[in-house]
Amino acid sequence: GKPDFDHLLQKFGEAVVPVANCDVKEYNSNPKEQLPFKEYIKYWKEYIKNGYRSSRGCLYLKDWHLSR
Repeated sequence: GKPDFDHLLQKFGEAVVPVANCDVKEYNSNPKEQLPFKEYIKYWKEYIKNGYRSSRGCLYLKDWHLSR
């Protein structure tokens, strides 16, 4: 029922992924930035640890499709 962060980091840690900030609106959508997946996982762990709050807002891994 929970993500296996260690496995995901091992397989995809260096991948660059699109991340949207759900707390910000720009022209009817959320702005996106490119982050290394390992940085997104670090954010995700901190977000959970801090009671689902972050000074960076609510970041969402958007439109990233896993591949072999």
